[in-house]
Amino acid sequence: MHNSDTNTGLPATAAGKGGIRLFADLVYELGTYTKTNDKLDALVNYFVNANARDKVWMIALFSGRRPRRTISGSKLQEWCAELIGLPLWLFEESYHTVGDLSETIALLIPDEMTVPHQEQRSLSWYIEKFLELEKSDDVFKKEFIIKSWLELDSKERFVFNKLLSSTFRVGVSQSMMVKALARTVQLETNIIAHRISGNWDPSSTTFEELLSEEAALTDKSKPYPFYLAYALEQEPDLLGAPEEWQAEWK
Repeated sequence: MHNSDTNTGLPATAAGKGGIRLFADLVYELGTYTKTNDKLDALVNYFVNANARDKVWMIALFSGRRPRRTISGSKLQEWCAELIGLPLWLFEESYHTVGDLSETIALLIPDEMTVPHQEQRSLSWYIEKFLELEKSDDVFKKEFIIKSWLELDSKERFVFNKLLSSTFRVGVSQSMMVKALARTVQLETNIIAHRISGNWDPSSTTFEELLSEEAALTDKSKPYPFYLAYALEQEPDLLGAPEEWQAEWK
């Protein structure tokens, strides 16, 4: 079953740890760490501390399943400039200097304007709100986005904007995420890779359904992820009988 904050709008603390702040910290760490082991430890820490719904969405995001864009970049520029009383031309100059719209907005909204929410809402709460925005008019979208900007700190606001604009990308390979998951669930890395590469929907799939040992043993429908081909390091005859191997077309 889903955690209670999935549809009710309750803060993440009612259902698990960390919320959007934990995810924002992870994104920041992955963007600043240079050592593989440090990045791996950051991923493990997230999987240990995040609630189940957030972990599902994090896996989805890190494997390329981003929510669709529901707000244009021009609207975000317009609403941010209006919020902080900045002429649009000056906002655009700032944008050109920074080079990233999400970061520009996160930097321009001053800390003294923010009114942090008493309890952290979850990553999944925000993403599922984004999905609801598809059916909303601009008045509702503007109200929700400005309210969210003012509840988040700069680091959280940056991640919020990236997710909202469907431009979220992170410099971490899927294999590293699989290794981190293997430290926190009782499954081998090849089984985890098999599970998360299939056709699953983060909106309706629970963490237990995705990565429980029972699910991994019973679901044989998902394809294995693609792997690179390598030249043989020994004579073909030493590989054994052909019928003991499986092959895939490249």
